[in-house]
Amino acid sequence: MYTVLTGAKINMGDFLIEERCTALLKEHLPEEELFVLPHFEPLDAHLDKINSGKAIIIMGGPGFQPGFYPGVYKLTDDLNHIRVPIVPMGLGWKGVPGDFNTLRNYRFTSSSMTALKRISTETKYLGCRDYLTCEALRRNGIENPLMTGCPVWYRLDAIGKSPVRPRKVTSLTVTPAQRSIYQKQSIELLREISNIFPAAARYCSFNRGISQDHPLIPTADRRNNAAISDAAKSLGYEVVDTSFGTDKIGFYDECDIHVGYRVHTHLHFLSSRKPSILLHEDGRGRGVSEALNVLGVDAFHAGRTGILRKIRPSKYAVEQVKTYLLSELENGFSRFAGFGKIIDEQYEIMKQFIRSLPEA
Repeated sequence: MYTVLTGAKINMGDFLIEERCTALLKEHLPEEELFVLPHFEPLDAHLDKINSGKAIIIMGGPGFQPGFYPGVYKLTDDLNHIRVPIVPMGLGWKGVPGDFNTLRNYRFTSSSMTALKRISTETKYLGCRDYLTCEALRRNGIENPLMTGCPVWYRLDAIGKSPVRPRKVTSLTVTPAQRSIYQKQSIELLREISNIFPAAARYCSFNRGISQDHPLIPTADRRNNAAISDAAKSLGYEVVDTSFGTDKIGFYDECDIHVGYRVHTHLHFLSSRKPSILLHEDGRGRGVSEALNVLGVDAFHAGRTGILRKIRPSKYAVEQVKTYLLSELENGFSRFAGFGKIIDEQYEIMKQFIRSLPEA
C-alpha cells in the first residue's frame, strides 16, 4: 500500500494531476492499494495506516517551493512520526519570474531543507517535472533529482501516437491568466484570437472557477475572472468553468488547439498530441516549455535589478503569440512535429521512477 498525497482542491489542473498520477501507478503497480489524502492537511490522524504502508507519494504540482514544508505540505509537526519514505512524483519549482537569475537565487526555508534532505536520503529519486526544477534542487544540495516530466504529460491512450497537426482550426480553447495583473493582456489575447479565427467555435476555459461564491476562491479572483468572462462572452466565446474536477473538460477533445496561460490545460492538449501555445506567468510555464522543447511566450517583463524583481505584463506578449500562431498556420504546425517523441522517450524515465519506488 502507498499513501498518495493530492493537491486537488479547486483547480482543474490539480485534479488532472491526481487522475494521471493514479492512472500511472495503477498501470505499473496494479496490485497496490492507493490511500489518497490531501497534502494540505496534517497526516497525524492517519499515521498508523501510513506507517503500515511502503511510502508516501506526493503527486505532482509546483510543490518544490521555498516553503515546501510545512507550508505546501503539512505532513506532521514532527517528521519522525512518519516512518516510511516520502517520494515526490513529478513536482515542479515555482520561480518568479523563472529566468536564470531566479534559478541561481532560489532558496528553501530551513524547515523545507530539513525535509528535503531527509527525503533525499530515503528514496532513490526525487521526481521532477522539468530540468529547471532539477537544477533548483541541485543548487540547494539535493543530489538525486530525476527529470520524470509532469504526470499530466502521460495520457496513456495517446502514448506512441503522432501529433495531430490540424490543417484547419474549427474549434479552440483559450485559458486566461490566473493573476489579475494579466487581466488586460488576457482580454487582448481573447480579442486577437477571435480576429484570427472568427468562424471557429471558441471556448474560454477557467480552471479555478469564475465568480461562484466559495470560501476557497478569493473575492479578488472572482472579480478578475468575472471581468474576463464578460469580455470573452462579448467576443463570441462560450465560457466554461472547469473547476473542482476533470468532468467538465470533455470539450477539450473536440478542440484543435489551445492558446493560453494555464499549464495543465496546455499539458492536457500536448498529452493528447494536439498543438498548444503557452504564455508563461512564471517559472512553471518556462520549465514546461524548455522540457518539451515547445516554444512558449513570456507573459511578463522583469526588471533587471535585485533578487525580487518587479514583474509587469509584457507589452509584446500577445503580438508574439499572434506571430507564432500565424506562422504555424502557414507551416502546418511544423514546430509541433516532434514533441510526441519527447513525451514517449520521457515516459520510459517515468517508468524507471515508478520501478524505483520503495518496497516494504
